[in-house]
Amino acid sequence: MSRSATSTIPRSLRTFQIIVGVICIILSILVLAGPRLGTYAFLFFIEMTLLILGAERIASGVRSPGIKRSTRIIDIAIGSVMIGIALLGFFTPKLTTQWLILLLGLGLLANGVIRIVDGFRNKDVYETSVVISRLGAGIVSAAIAILVLVFPAFGFILILLIVSIALLITGIELVIVGIKGRRIRSKFL
Repeated sequence: MSRSATSTIPRSLRTFQIIVGVICIILSILVLAGPRLGTYAFLFFIEMTLLILGAERIASGVRSPGIKRSTRIIDIAIGSVMIGIALLGFFTPKLTTQWLILLLGLGLLANGVIRIVDGFRNKDVYETSVVISRLGAGIVSAAIAILVLVFPAFGFILILLIVSIALLITGIELVIVGIKGRRIRSKFL
């Protein structure tokens, strides 16, 4: 016979999620508020955000109790890819604008996909509000990434603004999840 028990995310991971969310929000606002910043400043803010979000995905994969092992491995892999994409952007500043847009779009797409996968795979573990916020943030991030990848002619500034809005949404979602300390339902025999 099984009974349901609840546990919370470790306090250290919740704190990390809140910090990452606040950093994402601040960097996104800087990009949105400063359209006169140079191309490399825009890229720097976006790459920093991808680097931080990648670290959050890895931390979530390592520290989230009650999450399926395969989802944890996917979190770690996607976080590693996001960090790799951000580092590649740091070390290759002279790539053409199209290549940088491609790298940033792929990083955002990876972030969206992992949130969608996490929402569906762990819908029995998360509270409904957490599942909805995960799916919503993932869908918005993935949709904006596809827009960036398919229509690069919109221009570099417009694309970065769209990406920063998606990162702003992700930052808000991370702060909410970190503050809420989502309850994780697990079953014990």
